[in-house]
Amino acid sequence: MALVIYDFSKCTGAGECADACPVDILDTSKNERWCKPVNDEVSNKDVLQKYLDEVEPNDASTLILKFDMPSCIGCGACVNVCPEDALEVES
Repeated sequence: MALVIYDFSKCTGAGECADACPVDILDTSKNERWCKPVNDEVSNKDVLQKYLDEVEPNDASTLILKFDMPSCIGCGACVNVCPEDALEVES
């Protein structure tokens, strides 16, 4: 299982990571302020809830969250296109 790690102090919601993901497990938030994993693709629901409670409703965040993503193939396409260097993938 891969971890997709978002640094929300850097993320601007540009969405390049979501566009580049070949397995479509990344998305932009409803307010287009953040990039994030698709909710149904995250297996550690406590971290997803932390995102929903502390990142999604805000205009700024300093959280770095590690999302367990079973469908992630670890290709790094999302990392390579992020203009803010806001995410990484650990296998």
